Amino acid sequence: MKNILVTGGSSGIGLAIADLLTKEGGYQVISLSRSQAKIERALQEKPGLKGKVDFIKGDVSQPTDCKGIFDVINEKYGKLHGLVNNAGMLTAGGIQDIGFELWKENLDINLNAPYLLTQTLLPLLINAKGASVVNISSIASRVPGRSIAYSVSKAGVDMLTEFLAGELGPYKIRVNAVNPGLVETHLHLDSKVVPSQEVYQQMLQKSEPKYPIGRIGKPDDIAEMVHFLLSDKASWITGSIIKVDGGTTVFNEILPKKLS
Repeated sequence: MKNILVTGGSSGIGLAIADLLTKEGGYQVISLSRSQAKIERALQEKPGLKGKVDFIKGDVSQPTDCKGIFDVINEKYGKLHGLVNNAGMLTAGGIQDIGFELWKENLDINLNAPYLLTQTLLPLLINAKGASVVNISSIASRVPGRSIAYSVSKAGVDMLTEFLAGELGPYKIRVNAVNPGLVETHLHLDSKVVPSQEVYQQMLQKSEPKYPIGRIGKPDDIAEMVHFLLSDKASWITGSIIKVDGGTTVFNEILPKKLS
C-alpha cells in the first residue's frame, strides 16, 4: 500500500486524483484541505470516498501546520510514497490590480507552500525508498494568463520541480510537474474570479475554440497523468514539466479550421 498526500484534495483536480487513486487500489490517500466546508462538499460529491480517504485539515502555507501534518502522517503511516502539491489560489489582474499583500498570499499558497511542505515531509519521502512528488503547475507558467501572481508563482513551481529533481534524485525521489490548461473546477468560482456559475460557463464556452482537441479539460484528465507519475511505470521520469492542455499552447488562429 502506497501512502499518498494530496493537498487541495477536497475539490477539483485534487478530489479527482484522490478518487482515481482510491478506485485503482493499492493507495492510502490522505487528502488535505484548509476548509472543513470543502471536505464536506467533497464527501457530498464523492460519497464513496467516506472511510477510504483520510481527510485532514491544514494550511500548507504555514510552517506550524506543515509540522502538524508531518506529525499526523509520521504517527499513522511512518512513510510517504507520494506527495501531490495541488493546493492553489487564483487572483485575476496585473500589477495595477493586485496589491502587495494579495501578491504575497498568492505566492505563499502557490509557490512557498510546495517548497515548505516538501521540505517538511522530506524525511517521510526518504523513508519510502522510492517516492514521487508531483507538482500541479499550469500553462500560465509559460503563457501569461489572467493573473500576474498566478503566472509568476507557477513559473516558480516549474523551476522548483527541476531543481528538486536533481537534488533529491540520489534519495530515489522523483519530482515532476503537470501543467494543465483550462480545467473545469471550483477554482474560478471559489476564488471569485468569476461572479456566477452562468458567467463561468460562458467563459468556458468562449475558450473552447482555442483548444484543438475541441473541449475544455476535466479534472480526470489531469488525475490520469498524476496517477501515471506516481506509479512505478514512471520510474525513469523525473524533472519533467508535462503539459496536459488539450493543445491550447500550440493553437494557431492563422490556420483555417478543417472543413468537413
